[in-house]
Amino acid sequence: EGGRIANYTHLNPPSVNGYNAFTSETARRKIILDDGSSKTNPDPVIFPSPELTAANTLRMGDTISSLSGILDYRNSAYKVQPVGTVNFVHNNLRTAAPDATSGTLKAASANLLNYFNTFTQCTNGIGGIPSDDQCRGADDATEFARQRAKIIAQLTALDADVVGLMEIENDGYAADSALQDLVNGLNEALGAGTYAFINPDLANGLNAMGSDYIRVAMIYKPATLLPLGDPAVLNTGAFVQVDDISTVGMEVRNRVPLAQSFTEIASGEIFTVVVNHLKSKGSSCADPTTYLPAGDPDELDGQGNCNLTRQMAAQEEAAWLAEDPTGSQDPDVLILGDLNSYAYEDPISALTAAGYTDLLKQWVGPAAYGYVYSALYGYLDHALASPSLSGQVTGITEWHNNADEPLALDYDMTYKTTRLDALLYAPDAYRASDHDPVLIGLELNTPVTV
Repeated sequence: EGGRIANYTHLNPPSVNGYNAFTSETARRKIILDDGSSKTNPDPVIFPSPELTAANTLRMGDTISSLSGILDYRNSAYKVQPVGTVNFVHNNLRTAAPDATSGTLKAASANLLNYFNTFTQCTNGIGGIPSDDQCRGADDATEFARQRAKIIAQLTALDADVVGLMEIENDGYAADSALQDLVNGLNEALGAGTYAFINPDLANGLNAMGSDYIRVAMIYKPATLLPLGDPAVLNTGAFVQVDDISTVGMEVRNRVPLAQSFTEIASGEIFTVVVNHLKSKGSSCADPTTYLPAGDPDELDGQGNCNLTRQMAAQEEAAWLAEDPTGSQDPDVLILGDLNSYAYEDPISALTAAGYTDLLKQWVGPAAYGYVYSALYGYLDHALASPSLSGQVTGITEWHNNADEPLALDYDMTYKTTRLDALLYAPDAYRASDHDPVLIGLELNTPVTV
């Protein structure tokens, strides 16, 4: 009853009382359809009938018009043990590609779900003790080939002129790097030279993107965009990469953002793209030995752990961008990426207070979403435009190829039988990541001087 439920801070300002009431009400509305198995990936997966496959999927938003079964209460949840076949109504069908955004240029943001083309980080960690931060991505070359096919299918369908990437291995820019591998795969699929990448190390020194195991990156089409000047990075303040001595390899601050200005070749117009990946909500920033004297714990207001860490990053980035770090002398700026903050949280408020427009809120409104957590929807992946650029946006869309799909359809082969693995995997764009990509249309013109 009432349809899908949004994450609290997707629609509401942070509030301890409000969030507490929300979680209580959400718990009361939750009923689990039980498949009668305690296995991680039972074979077969019985929903939807006759079984889940890569083509016969269930998506968030699908419903059941009628259900017969036994209702019980176990493991702190109401569960229905169904009798007979469960018939689903598929209300949220897949689309083959994102909706059109119009304009002469397309910019995109895409999370790559830990795109690593090396597989030793889990066995040869710091001091021989790998951490969860290190153990990322595919376990071996077979899994990686499956992941690579899905990521390339997703990026090919987006067909953007510039793409901000999150969660790619931080292993440089050489021929064997993850970023070069990805560009090679795209160019094999789309034609030689279709995409190139930005290398911030050339202008900012080695390891300009910090010491975390993942980083942001940027790819672009040389046929439509010409990089203007050098890329810029912000690696001070809330973006300093600091090891937390209490956890091997733990990074306590935000990942370094990457800014690059471009000239649109057809029009000669200039704009700047900034890619971000702020500190996650799930990891802890509560250690009082960190750079925040009182730590940065979950305040139970709906924003999760490390909200101050993200808020400081947003404030520092806005100030940095106001100083024109790329030297473009053009006010058109597009902030992209995983800000790990829902629409009404403090980091987004900091950026909108600095004059940036939340394009998803403006164009799509409350129905916007690109991430689903515990069955609650919202968006963590943002597109925010500077005052001069916002009027040059022709459209924005989130392609729901990922967040609505079952986790079991991704590239991971863990805990799956050979039969099940063959049924659930397809080298397509669906469940390429856990975040939906964002696509923005632009029609660049010379800003009016006031």
